[in-house]
Amino acid sequence: NDNLTDTIMLASFDTDAKHVDLISIPRDTYYHRDGYNSEGENKINAAYRNNPVNTAKAVSEVLLGMPINYYAIIDYDGVENIVDTMGGVPMTIRKGGMHYKDPYDTPPLVIDIPEGQQVLDGKHAVQFLRYRKGYLEGDIGRVKAHQEFMKSAFRQCLSYKLPKIAKTVFNNVESDITIGEALSLA
Repeated sequence: NDNLTDTIMLASFDTDAKHVDLISIPRDTYYHRDGYNSEGENKINAAYRNNPVNTAKAVSEVLLGMPINYYAIIDYDGVENIVDTMGGVPMTIRKGGMHYKDPYDTPPLVIDIPEGQQVLDGKHAVQFLRYRKGYLEGDIGRVKAHQEFMKSAFRQCLSYKLPKIAKTVFNNVESDITIGEALSLA
């Protein structure tokens, strides 16, 4: 659905300490909007409505006014392209693996990742990130998995060909950050 976000993360970069923090916002976080009364419309993932500024505003409000300077949007195809460019993301998949089918999704969603240590290619990285039915902690378990994925992806980026990855990121991410600002932060 183009009106909903699947994953929301806030990245904070301390330029002096050269330190990045990622804050995950669970997609089911309550976010009241006047004129929207259903349970689904009052979740933060419904704030998007084809406009990233709506989500940035919602995240800022939920985080008590924390300023959001830039946004970045990436779709599943973009994630797949970036992960493939970086040579995959090393992950340890939980016991029992990750298996799920939703024939009603468009296209039908099939998640089939075996347990154990492996390097996820782009296709399986998207499956990993979309998986949400088997976490004991529900959405919080999914958030933890996403955090681990991002840590592993950052490590992989730093040990790989960063200019090639950067080009793929620029081609697959919609953002309001300028190329100059992105390069200075990199």
